[in-house]
Amino acid sequence: MKISNFSVKQLTVLASIFMAATFVICYLTFRYFFTYDLAVERAFNQQQEEVHRVKTLLKLQKNELAKNLMDYASWDEIADYIAGENDDLLQDSLNDHTFSALEVSGIFIFDPHVSLVWGRLYDYVKHKELSYAPIRYKFGALLADSLRSPTDKLTSVVKFLVLDGQSHLMATSRVCNSEGVDCDKGFMMMIKPVGQEFSGTLRQATGLAVEIKTKDEFESFDTLTENVSVIEKLDFQNDSTVFVEIHHSVKIPDFITWRELSAVLAFAVFMFGFNLALAHIIVRPVKRVCSALDSLISGNASTLTEQDSFISYEMRDFVYRINEVFNQLEAKQKELEWLALHDALTKVGNRRSLQQYWDALVEQCGERHISLLLIDIDYFKPFNDHYGHIEGDHVLQQVALCLEQAKTQCDKFVARFGGEEFCVVLSSQAKIENQQEAEWLRAAIVELQISHQYSPIADCITVSSGVADCALQPLEELQDIFLVADSALYQAKDLGRNQCVVHSL
Repeated sequence: MKISNFSVKQLTVLASIFMAATFVICYLTFRYFFTYDLAVERAFNQQQEEVHRVKTLLKLQKNELAKNLMDYASWDEIADYIAGENDDLLQDSLNDHTFSALEVSGIFIFDPHVSLVWGRLYDYVKHKELSYAPIRYKFGALLADSLRSPTDKLTSVVKFLVLDGQSHLMATSRVCNSEGVDCDKGFMMMIKPVGQEFSGTLRQATGLAVEIKTKDEFESFDTLTENVSVIEKLDFQNDSTVFVEIHHSVKIPDFITWRELSAVLAFAVFMFGFNLALAHIIVRPVKRVCSALDSLISGNASTLTEQDSFISYEMRDFVYRINEVFNQLEAKQKELEWLALHDALTKVGNRRSLQQYWDALVEQCGERHISLLLIDIDYFKPFNDHYGHIEGDHVLQQVALCLEQAKTQCDKFVARFGGEEFCVVLSSQAKIENQQEAEWLRAAIVELQISHQYSPIADCITVSSGVADCALQPLEELQDIFLVADSALYQAKDLGRNQCVVHSL
């Protein structure tokens, strides 16, 4: 079966079926091997599990600190020390070993009036005393939650605290008796650092890269990637001052891998080649039509091309119809060319043809005498208002024809300038008698004897003329010469109309 027996529609159907089948196979293959949405959801759920593990460990650390504090706060020895009855407490129970065993860096004891009885900040790793001056005047705020706690049972409050630019956990509670009641003996506070060592503990416990940063160290959420989560922690003033940055071990997969991209590109190249070949087969006859059109435009052919030389019957029908349309366009083109240079109503020249005629005269400047006349129908508006626009159009046609046929001793070009105004260009090798030429045109209009009962100067249509006499002078811009003729026209109107006035350049 020859391909010439197929229509464009059939070729398109065959190509579409092939492309659709190819796309379905490639799509199903892609869906089978690369399930991106499911992979993202799975990775996201695993990241949430990692976040939950970190939160659980943070909670355990807070619970452990709270438990240690409550153990001490329920000692009778602490209550006795506050009352001044146990001087051996510091040496026996709150020594350097206590700080190291509890992994705390600060212990503070207060009386019921929140006055500091004893306090110490101590680096148990470096065995170095630290200053607690930064929080010396904040004890009231630090103990605010414990001040509001009940006095009939032992409770503790754990918050985050930034001290000397480092993150800490702070636990506070009331001091009770050994039964955990009568909690009005005073207050106690423990501070535990949660810096690099604590981050290392979290890494070991979770297998994740976890960093604990203060507000000053943490830049912005905008700089984080989708594989990093942040847990905000509030301090004793309920401000976000500590951030736990979790770098997930499970990464969100890329939308497309190099392997996938290579497969897609290979498919795209294949489809491009196929479509290119198909388009070549379909477009080749169209190119032949275009070539025939070019030949026809240049006048080398009378029709586009032979219809039987095309593959499909649609293209044959297309060429047949194009041949018919082109013959009609050729006729219309001549009509459009005429309309482009003539006024449709009066059949005389328009402004465009006037400019072309003037440009031709400019080339002959110095050899011919030239004059430009502006002619205006007197009291044309009252004529239109009383006789109607149809009669007004008829008058314009009669005046235009009369101007073209009127007596003259010069070469003459007539154009409609706009509305009821006409422009006449006179040119001659000899000197032009402008007054006589303008009078001949004026008289010719009067001889038409077109009735105008509403004209105050005559009982028929008359015209006023303004003449710009260019003589043999170098021609300036047409617009400037129009201004001279227009000035003469206005003078003719001021003098009573139905007359001619000549101005020289």
